[in-house]
Amino acid sequence: MNKALFLFLSATSTTTALSQPVFAEPEMPGLGYTSELVVGAYFAPTVGSEAPQSWDFSGIPGSAVGLMEVEPASTSPYADAFDGAEWIMTNGDQLSFLSVIGGELTVLGNVNGSNGVTLPFSDPLVQWAYPLTFGTQVSDVFGTEQTLFGQPYSLSGQASFEVDAWGSLVMPDGAEFPEVLRGVYGQVYTEAYDGDTVIWDLSQVTYFTPDSVLPIFYHEMLEASDLQGNVLLEATDVAWYANGVLSVPPLDQTAWGLPFPNPVQAGDEVTWPMSSGLRWRAMSMEGKVLDEGLSIDEGRVRISTSGWESGLVLLMALGDDGSPCISCPVHRVVIRR
Repeated sequence: MNKALFLFLSATSTTTALSQPVFAEPEMPGLGYTSELVVGAYFAPTVGSEAPQSWDFSGIPGSAVGLMEVEPASTSPYADAFDGAEWIMTNGDQLSFLSVIGGELTVLGNVNGSNGVTLPFSDPLVQWAYPLTFGTQVSDVFGTEQTLFGQPYSLSGQASFEVDAWGSLVMPDGAEFPEVLRGVYGQVYTEAYDGDTVIWDLSQVTYFTPDSVLPIFYHEMLEASDLQGNVLLEATDVAWYANGVLSVPPLDQTAWGLPFPNPVQAGDEVTWPMSSGLRWRAMSMEGKVLDEGLSIDEGRVRISTSGWESGLVLLMALGDDGSPCISCPVHRVVIRR
């Protein structure tokens, strides 16, 4: 989940047997909530249709790679930069400020939690609109221009969303949802900074339930390229949220820093600032463990990328039992060839 600006709570649904559901605007619970982010190997979605469908994803394997948090925006020290934000979504290093404005779920901007770079959108991004029902369509442009570390930065893009299917869904853990709307989301944007320009192209197929603030399951495809059309990275996955709770555990951000360099040339080392005695793992987006170890040298761990394929790699901290620490940051590192 990645460059995506891109996330389950109380909403009203009106439906009858075998009729297309209608989901009203959801409400944010006062205390916020957390859910594990689980990632698995990509598989293609079904073709959209007006007839009801039945999606059975039970038993799909996946690995918990981090923690997604939704909190009231007022709890964030960056809130003043995002006037009108209702809540903040935290996923690894990325913080996204969200609000429902005129019935439209809107991203007001992002923050990189590792370096404090704040990107309020001068033209916010509308992702979808309520009431949500079969055939709902939304398109929007978004962007910002500012100076970062003395250099001009710009981001401009466009996005589209359409509900193309409806029916019932069984989640990988067996949870059943009899009323589901499915949306197709596309986003293309260009980032330019300090002489470099990257074009990001994200495609998602997303599943909503009557109690979704954000989708509960995703099919994702991401590609980044330069102005000459050279592909810098490609990544695919499916992702979903599990084990949601109405509380947000504190994060000890002082134990980990930001991996660098990022992107990194395949074969080179990635240095990850990390307190001594912490366990870590590098994992592909398909769930394959590429490397793991224990931070011994005070202040950092050096990870060789020799033999790694190009694309996205997840760097995550582990608990004492060797399982992913879901309350710890997860970093996405771009591997180039």
